[in-house]
Amino acid sequence: MGKATVIGSFDCQDGKGDEMEAVLTSMVEAATEEPGVEIYSYHRGEGNTFWFFALMTDAESMQGHGQTEAMQQAMAAFMPLMASPPQMQMTTPIAAIGLDL
Repeated sequence: MGKATVIGSFDCQDGKGDEMEAVLTSMVEAATEEPGVEIYSYHRGEGNTFWFFALMTDAESMQGHGQTEAMQQAMAAFMPLMASPPQMQMTTPIAAIGLDL
């Protein structure tokens, strides 16, 4: 089975951008403990919009994402800062520069 990716975006509440950046940093640190994580990144866009990209070794790793205690704690701080639910797409990478597919 091939690798799995998730791509998406979300908006945080007004005035919470810096706090969101700190929480996202803790989520990336927590993801280092998860098996199968190859890339786990967050990116800040304009205003209150944030983007994310994750690459996992397989679909099972993606399904297990967020189950560690460290990630659960980080996600608990993330949820109250969001302005609306994230928009996410699960995908399968087919070609890339810089990714070992």
